[in-house]
Amino acid sequence: MDDKEITLPYNLLAEKIVLGSIINYSDSINFVSQILTVETFYLPKHQIIYKAALVLNSDSKTVDLVTLVTWLQDNNLLEQIGGIETLNRLCEKIVSFVNLNEYTELIKDKYIRRLLINFGDEIIELGYQTNLPLEKIFNKIEKKIFALNQKNIDNNLATTAEILTDIVSQLHQQDKSLSFSGYSCRFFDLDAMTQGFQKSDLIIIAGRPSMGKTAFSLNIALDICFKYNSPIIFFSLEMTKQQLVYRLLAIETEIPTSRLKLNNLREDEWPKLNTALKKLSSLPFYIDDTPNISISEIHFKIQKIKSQLGNIGLIIIDYLQLLESIKKTENRVQEISQITRNLKVFAREFNIPIIVLSQLSRNVESRNNKRPILSDLRESGCIALKEKNVNKNGNFLEQFKLHSLMNCKLIKTINYKLHFTGIKPIYFINSNSGLFILTTSNHKILSENYWLRVDKIKKKYSIKINLSVYLKKKFLKSILNEKINKIKYKNLKKVYDFEIVKSKTFLKNGFILHNSIEQDADIVLMLYRENYYNEQTNDKNLAEIIIAKHRNGPTGTIKLDFDCYLTKFFNKS
Repeated sequence: MDDKEITLPYNLLAEKIVLGSIINYSDSINFVSQILTVETFYLPKHQIIYKAALVLNSDSKTVDLVTLVTWLQDNNLLEQIGGIETLNRLCEKIVSFVNLNEYTELIKDKYIRRLLINFGDEIIELGYQTNLPLEKIFNKIEKKIFALNQKNIDNNLATTAEILTDIVSQLHQQDKSLSFSGYSCRFFDLDAMTQGFQKSDLIIIAGRPSMGKTAFSLNIALDICFKYNSPIIFFSLEMTKQQLVYRLLAIETEIPTSRLKLNNLREDEWPKLNTALKKLSSLPFYIDDTPNISISEIHFKIQKIKSQLGNIGLIIIDYLQLLESIKKTENRVQEISQITRNLKVFAREFNIPIIVLSQLSRNVESRNNKRPILSDLRESGCIALKEKNVNKNGNFLEQFKLHSLMNCKLIKTINYKLHFTGIKPIYFINSNSGLFILTTSNHKILSENYWLRVDKIKKKYSIKINLSVYLKKKFLKSILNEKINKIKYKNLKKVYDFEIVKSKTFLKNGFILHNSIEQDADIVLMLYRENYYNEQTNDKNLAEIIIAKHRNGPTGTIKLDFDCYLTKFFNKS
């Protein structure tokens, strides 16, 4: 390629030096491959050479002049790079291995600039597409900018020594008195079990309607805002700003919201109100009551507020099922799963805890014991089991023995926590290769690159099948695209819901099944009040906070007092 034809930014010398180092120093490829991709190089011949080096390295072969020439010849690519003379000239461009990082950064810098130029052309094209709503255009632009920014960020690779140094530094900075690694609130039993709300965590607060989810989240937000003076953003999709502020006033003044709204105050309550107004008005507490807000709009607003304020302490979203997904599908369950995954990514991206309120399914109402369990949060279905064994820990053990593949039996053993959910109608799904599964209609199976409920799958649909084959003391993994051969109603059977602790998906007879919403969450808190179902209960103010899931700590139940008139929670006296 003639240099006069080159119009986009690139660094010819840096590309030659890096490729020369790869050829001359055997360790260079392991370092460079963690920073640069094939596309990062500008010249096509440099891309071919770098790709050859990556292939050789992945096959555990030495990368040098001889192996590169051999591979390029075998694949009829040597002439495309200009012959062996090109490789010889690259061998002359060598520098100290210590300086290699600087040259890789120069190449990466020019690559990002080329992407920006191409992105500019895409923006111009989007501007002409008048059939697209502006919101979708801005969403596409925002996603692209975020992706480009991620490419520009250094990789997250770190040694244990570096990580331990950071941890020791944090320990030294903490107060030697009792303290928590996250944001603590006034509920000392909750703080003791969670060590506060940790940065980058996704916390789900779930409950049936009128259990006090919004009130509980407001109590937590107010405590953190007062204690740390860190900005709190409350996205309310159900209640207005005014309704939320009335609740904040009731919590702070301990005057019922009904009397506050009617201006029915006693003489001695006016000083309380004035004091509360001064305190609340000085807090960095932000409320957004945009109805039908999308997940991308939330991301954009968080970015904007963080750029203005410098930092954010906590995000609260009320509530999950009202959020809109950018990618519309016929399956709302799939949309909810996408939303929770995005929210977890946001928590890590901004390094803040995000609290999301969620409704529970109506399954709670059909049981004698109304206390919620994790399966009540799920919007996935249940599995029918042909044979089962329970070990001494109460975990479910199952062996999947399928047809022979390459003369080897496929055996897969997985540990489950099991919940019997009753007798329900189940469906028989059979693939072309003879694999089958029995499941309820609302369970999700991986179809192509998205999740589909069983009742949305039809004959001839393509689904993903995961096989792990034991061959000569080695497991070989393969994912196949299988066509559905048969799907029909089977009968009523006992079905079981699964809780798989560390996975968002699991295998059943090779079928890849979606695990559940709660798998994206680090903590799941469930609210339960006995007097909601039983007015004759002795303790009408009792509220139970059930820690149903805690990724990095214990689970259990915390008891608090709840005043429904003040919408305020108190530590149990």
